[in-house]
Amino acid sequence: MKDRDYLEKVLLGKLMLGKENYYDNHSLLTADLFENPEHKRLYIIMDSSYQNMGKCDMTEFYNKSKDKYKAISLAQECNDRAYDPYLAQKLILLLLEKNKLSQLETLANTMNRKITNNDDLFTIIDYAETELQKIGNVSNDRLVHISEQMPGMVRSIEKNVNNQGMTGIPSGFNDIDKFTSGWQKQDLVIIGGASSMGKTSFALNVAVNAAERGYKCVVFSYEMSVNQMLMRMVSGDAGIDNKHMLKGAIYQDEWGKIHKSIGRFDKMPLYIDECRNTSLKYLLNRMRQYVITKEVDMVVVDYLQLISYNISGRSREQEVSHVTRALKNLAKELDITVLALSQLSRNVSKRDGGRPTLADLRESGEIEQAADTVIFVYRPEYYNITVDERGNSVVGLAEIIFAKGRNIGIGSKHLKFIDYLTKFENLPTM
Repeated sequence: MKDRDYLEKVLLGKLMLGKENYYDNHSLLTADLFENPEHKRLYIIMDSSYQNMGKCDMTEFYNKSKDKYKAISLAQECNDRAYDPYLAQKLILLLLEKNKLSQLETLANTMNRKITNNDDLFTIIDYAETELQKIGNVSNDRLVHISEQMPGMVRSIEKNVNNQGMTGIPSGFNDIDKFTSGWQKQDLVIIGGASSMGKTSFALNVAVNAAERGYKCVVFSYEMSVNQMLMRMVSGDAGIDNKHMLKGAIYQDEWGKIHKSIGRFDKMPLYIDECRNTSLKYLLNRMRQYVITKEVDMVVVDYLQLISYNISGRSREQEVSHVTRALKNLAKELDITVLALSQLSRNVSKRDGGRPTLADLRESGEIEQAADTVIFVYRPEYYNITVDERGNSVVGLAEIIFAKGRNIGIGSKHLKFIDYLTKFENLPTM
């Protein structure tokens, strides 16, 4: 392979003589491709000329050069080498590779210095991942005609038809799945509810139902311990009062039900991560780790307001907004579904009936904007409401309110809630 100086001159010559070489590769071109300062200066002037005039005009390069003879000689040499058989894009990729190897070497030295200085572990990891993503990113934003995009759309329709409309991860609740077509990849779903309304139980039921159908899920629990989560799961599955399990008041014949449930859960691709570190960096790194090593499809975060992202000068609302946006961005990056639980403001309990609205999202800010779907878990019975406005009983009923649905609209669906098991079930069909 020719040396770097030669490759730079060949590329400059091709950019000089063929504007198609510039416009076809403009998303890959940057001044950082050129190591030689004179080559870099020539490219910057050439780039400006194309941007402003739509053509390559060397006048400015000659006029701004202190040594006119040297400038003319460089331009002539680049011009002569333009006929080298290398394609412009191949040259760019070769120079990019050399740049990235140099950047990796610099990153390795910086990482070593940070480790030697005993910098915070997760700060180091976050820095490394951010810089590696920059180094690894190569964009060639080719203009694509819709004729090339149509086949992908048709395949999506065919997939939807074959799956009878279920395009995402099933919740396990019939009416909800019909409404949503499943939880979609790259979506951020916010699940809100007043204290003791059952939002954690609902999210856990959803995760278990998905895992039972073969989808890999991880639950990040900031509030409850792993043992508490597991007891709640076994309680609902075995039909044994969770309070009895916590107190150890178990009848002999109930042990068989417990072991049967444990056997079922052992086979599920379900993970519970007891988050003892509350930093956002830790959470994002752990999510990436689960996706890479366990290939998880869905992540449940319980809950937003317990994740810390402390930046001086920012309000708590701004911090929670940043956390929410980071989760949405990561859902897109990793191509997964993220379900994040959120507290509601205390005002909801003061309102007659306690029915939640979007305005009740605590430290809302970006939460509503970043979310693709916002769901509220509402149980009228909790507020001593036993019948609805039509006189129908709402005892043991939970309303799942879709307050925002970017692609599905808004509405409500009802589930049965078994209080002593903290479990949601489909309503019996009539």
